[in-house]
Amino acid sequence: MNRKKLDKLKRELAALRRSPQKAGALERFARQVGRKPIKRGKEPMWESTEFDNLFPLAIPHHGGRDLATGTKNSVIDQLENDLEAWEQRLGDEEADEDEKDDEGDDDVTS
Repeated sequence: MNRKKLDKLKRELAALRRSPQKAGALERFARQVGRKPIKRGKEPMWESTEFDNLFPLAIPHHGGRDLATGTKNSVIDQLENDLEAWEQRLGDEEADEDEKDDEGDDDVTS
């Protein structure tokens, strides 16, 4: 994941929130943010492969119909948590790179 892809995913998620969605669209998005399907419980569950601290996410199938607005918003809220976790990870990686660059600059002035 890089900053450009993360920004694109944020725009996609905002678009998903603005219109009715079927389970398949939310499942595709879940896969893009690093979730995979697992066999657990009554509804199809998705767990994060990248972040252990994120809860498993249920994305119900209702016969090909659009998800209820509340259900859709709940799923999208959890997917926003995934994006926040990616944002944090990218910020940490960028900070580490900046530290390494600063250390390398000290060696040049000697």
